[in-house]
Amino acid sequence: MAEQKRESIVRWAQVEATLFLGVVGLVFTYVINLQQAKNRSNQMALQIMSQREQSEIDFRQKMFGVLINEFLNSKIDVRDRVIRLKLFQQNFHGIFNARALFDVLEKEASYMPTPQRDDVIYDLVSIAKEVTVTQELLVGSKSKIFTMKEGDIFFVNLNKLEKGNHENGENHTNRNEKGHVIAIKLIKVKEIAIEIEVIIDNDKARMLEYKVSFFDAPLTDNTLLPDKHRFAVTLKETNMEAHPREATLSVFEFPADYITTGYRPSIRETNKMFKNIQ
Repeated sequence: MAEQKRESIVRWAQVEATLFLGVVGLVFTYVINLQQAKNRSNQMALQIMSQREQSEIDFRQKMFGVLINEFLNSKIDVRDRVIRLKLFQQNFHGIFNARALFDVLEKEASYMPTPQRDDVIYDLVSIAKEVTVTQELLVGSKSKIFTMKEGDIFFVNLNKLEKGNHENGENHTNRNEKGHVIAIKLIKVKEIAIEIEVIIDNDKARMLEYKVSFFDAPLTDNTLLPDKHRFAVTLKETNMEAHPREATLSVFEFPADYITTGYRPSIRETNKMFKNIQ
């Protein structure tokens, strides 16, 4: 009797073990199938994104060549080429410095009758300002906007604009304070450009002379600091009727981890950047 009971228990145990293994197998198979389906879905999404990216690259490549060729065709009316320039800037402003293209149209417009010239210059400046605002928003850093008269000097503390792990020591008020202070002197104001002098950290040996135009864009027209940070000076407005003449400028520093297009940091700089981010 005891032997039969024991055999019955063994059989039930074998049945339960078989059922348990079957359930585990079903669950395992379900999980594997679910993971494979998820992987296939991810691979499909990645493939679609890659194909879309490649299609966009091919389209932009063709578009770049067409727009440049039409822009350089002097037989096309200047006003029509301004439209090409606007389309060009809307698609390539972050990777191509189009300052020379603006200068070409501005020079050609200078030979036109005054009303037509003013219309072309207005359109060129509007396109440039739109690009500048777009790039400033893209960088996402705080800016300092101020108005100066010819001969004025204005100080900007970059450390107050962007907290970015500056190296020690170079400040015109406190050499133990981190950050950079730049002094901007407005030399001359013209209709669409200004001339300035910039001194970094009160070091006259590092004085820079700039001609800042409405046609400059911060992503391609900026200054590299000794600690590999960058800042840009952009022109917002000019007032030719004021005495002395006035200009409104914007200064902002790029975030510490921002790498501009075309810049190739060294391995040392890259490692330092990652440490700062962490």
